[in-house]
This record gives sequence, structure tokens and C-alpha cells, in this order.
Amino acid sequence: MALRHQLLKFVLFLFSLGFLLACQGDQVFDQTSKMGEYGWSQKNQISYPFEIKELDKSYSLYVALRQSNDYPFNNFYFIPKVMGADGKLVKQALAEAILYDPKSGKAKGEGLGDIYSHKFLIFKQLKFPKKGKYRLLLSHDMRTDTLAGIISIGASLVPNP
Repeated sequence: MALRHQLLKFVLFLFSLGFLLACQGDQVFDQTSKMGEYGWSQKNQISYPFEIKELDKSYSLYVALRQSNDYPFNNFYFIPKVMGADGKLVKQALAEAILYDPKSGKAKGEGLGDIYSHKFLIFKQLKFPKKGKYRLLLSHDMRTDTLAGIISIGASLVPNP
């Protein structure tokens, strides 16, 4: 019986892995940057280069954040900027993420121990003016220069169906 249970777990793992790999095939990019032991410094602007090959599609931009209970605030402000190869701004936002419930203090997001993962949809129908190279810039907009408890930040750009 134990062997059957382990075999079922293994088959489910392979199925899940295959599903995840199949879903990631459409992404234009999916990258993550680790912040180091002290957190995210305001001077550390994250840059992810990518290329747009199809103009007839719109795209969704997601930002993913991992944080620990060392993060000292309930919310998190950050600025995603999409820049063209010519240095011109394509799209920018000031995004606010609520990481803890303001009343209960309980962490939001998917958690394991004292580390929590969050994924935020930033731009739902992002269009690009021309084919070519672009880059996403991410910076935080908090009053503290270095944010303790920010473990990693990442982003993914996915074509809409």
C-alpha cells in the first residue's frame, strides 16, 4: 500500500511539473532577483530585458515578491516602468501591495514558516508600440532606504489569450 501511495505521489509530481513547464512556454520573460541579507536598497533598481516579437497581442505584467516577517510595514510601494530600447517610457505605475492585514496583523500571500510569496497583476492589457527590445525597471518607493525582509522580487510578462 505504501508503494502504491508513493507511486501516486510521483505520478502527480510529474504531471504537475509538466503542467507548469507547459504553462511557462508562452511567457515573454519570467525572472527573479534575490535581494541579499539586508533587504532591498532603493539604489538597487532591478532591470529585466525582454523582446517583443508580436504586436497584435496584449500582455499582462505580473510582479512577484517574497518577504519575511522581518519586513517592518503593512504595505509596500513599488514602481514598475516599461522602457523602450530608445530609453522612452512606455508605461509606468505606482503600485501598492498590502502584505499584512491591517486589523489582525496576519500576513497575506502564500506562506511557509515566516516567508510569504505574493503575485500582483500590474498591467492587464499592456500594448507595445513596435517590435523590439524593451526592459522592465523595478524600484521601491518606501521612505526607508533599505527594506529589511524583502527576500526577492521578480516579474513575468505573459501574452493574453
